[in-house]
Amino acid sequence: MAGFVVEAVAEGENFAGPLKLVDLGECEEVKSRVAGRARVAWARWRDSHQLNLIETSDRLLLIEGQPDRPPAADEELQRWLDGRGGSFRGFQLEYPCASRPVRICAFVDPLGTRPIYLLSSRNRICFADKLSTIAANTPGLDCDWGALLEGAVLASLYSAGTSIRGVEQLVPGEVVEIDDTSISRRRQSPYTLSSAAKPDPSAVARPEKALRRAVAETWTEPEGRLLLSGGLDSRLMLGLAEGRRKALTVDWYPSETEIVREVAAACDADLEVLPFVPEDYCERMLQGFLVTGAMHQSRNVGQLGVLRRWRSAGIPAITHGYFHNTVFRGWTSERWRRFPDRDSPLYDYMGFNGYYFERFGQYVSMIPKILALLSAEGRDQLKHQLGRLSESIKPVVIDGFDLTFERRVLTEVVRQVYFSWFLAWLEEIDVESPVFHPAVWDWYSSTHPADRHNDRAVHLLYQTIGRGLADIPDLATGELVRPAREARRVHWRNQFWYPAARQVLRTTIRLGLWTPRPPPDVPSHDWNGVFRQRTILDALCAGIEEIRENPLFDARQLSSTLVAYLNGDDSKLDALWAVASIRQWHQFVRDAGAGYRAVRNIAETAAVCNGSREPQPTSQTW
Repeated sequence: MAGFVVEAVAEGENFAGPLKLVDLGECEEVKSRVAGRARVAWARWRDSHQLNLIETSDRLLLIEGQPDRPPAADEELQRWLDGRGGSFRGFQLEYPCASRPVRICAFVDPLGTRPIYLLSSRNRICFADKLSTIAANTPGLDCDWGALLEGAVLASLYSAGTSIRGVEQLVPGEVVEIDDTSISRRRQSPYTLSSAAKPDPSAVARPEKALRRAVAETWTEPEGRLLLSGGLDSRLMLGLAEGRRKALTVDWYPSETEIVREVAAACDADLEVLPFVPEDYCERMLQGFLVTGAMHQSRNVGQLGVLRRWRSAGIPAITHGYFHNTVFRGWTSERWRRFPDRDSPLYDYMGFNGYYFERFGQYVSMIPKILALLSAEGRDQLKHQLGRLSESIKPVVIDGFDLTFERRVLTEVVRQVYFSWFLAWLEEIDVESPVFHPAVWDWYSSTHPADRHNDRAVHLLYQTIGRGLADIPDLATGELVRPAREARRVHWRNQFWYPAARQVLRTTIRLGLWTPRPPPDVPSHDWNGVFRQRTILDALCAGIEEIRENPLFDARQLSSTLVAYLNGDDSKLDALWAVASIRQWHQFVRDAGAGYRAVRNIAETAAVCNGSREPQPTSQTW
């Protein structure tokens, strides 16, 4: 589903203009309804199986996604929401009679995987699936510059709030009830994330059972294809699936494609290998900010613009293994460290808590480069922003395992750096997500951190599922999948002499007395050339040129960094695009989306509810 928007105005107020939708999926069907002083619009593609609509003479209920079960046609919404799991979001409009205002309810799943953004004022309520849709329907909004700076430096916004002042994001499991234009009730039902008291010998058998159930109950589209990579997460989904399945990969790296072919052959899967097309990355760079709202690295919106072609070619849905590395494999946790690193760019901004974002972040090398582009005023504002973020971080240490960052991410999964991949998929195709099935989270909450640490449960599981999958190298390590051993360094890094030894090593490297072995060179396509296509370069230069006038940035540093990049220094790319994305977003918010081709005006020609005409009772799942 490519989007929805709901707006209600107070008595005596008029709608400002046509309702607007940001539709990057180029949907074939757009529908709208008007009910008194409330109106709603949504866009979808034909044959979607992830949009459930129940419409009667007194209510309209729309649910997008994959809940663990759909509601019955006559089931009360609150009763259905109790205990619900899966990946979904939606809203309900109730209009009991023409003399009473419409009652509205918005809701998201217990993980908040499909976000809803809400703008509330005395005279108006507006909520939508994307920040960009809120902005397109609301002239006069302001960007939150502290949030924008945080998103640029950390590659995602981890603080509460959004990149637009006054607009909030519903928290996991939240239900918001609205009467007229006033929020009358809010409640939350997120998953409870706990931990077993001690390691469990059955911790390997239990994830197999949980994942088999999750795969069977979410990967339900026979013609859908798994996005298969050279790593372990998507491979595990294929290995645990029943029957002959279909998979798809893009030929990004020849060595990875070879691993994918081996995995598909081992599972007797129908594999489609799509060629690498540099032009596919233009839309990502030019329109990705409409999906991310500058709350994520816009470069991470994956196959934006490509999935429409897949859908047109007959692929109705995709399944993914993304995010399993965090839940099952403990990639964002570690054994407790006594001496977090002070010699880091973020220490001056966040204290010790900056360690987590540098240890588990995906764009660590980019941080000092972006900091160098800020003015003194920009660094002061960033310090205030990151200082508040640091104060909000609650330490979680269980039996010697530091789960602080893992729990932060798992209670706000949409704030993951790479979650914009998932958000981009939602724009253009149905997405089937085993990782968001309730069985997965029941397993997580009933295991000990030691069962997940260092890939333990997953590596052991590979020894039991067969199909020869454990004997195919993991792209990330180049090694076969074997039970992981405890890294030796964890036994001595908490000794009193460790900080001094760490500093000696750094000095040795800085003086050139020892050079760490570089990572292996993996043959690939010309990725640097991809982002030097003329349309992408023009957008980058325009963004940097405009934002040079912003007092939060150092105009001279921006200019010299851009010149260095244009002269061939590709190491500047990420930092420059982090800043250019801010400009893209600021311009869109300032102009309320005027002139953008992705913004669709909705013609209000649908039946009028709660008025002279009423819709006939229907219940549809598309």
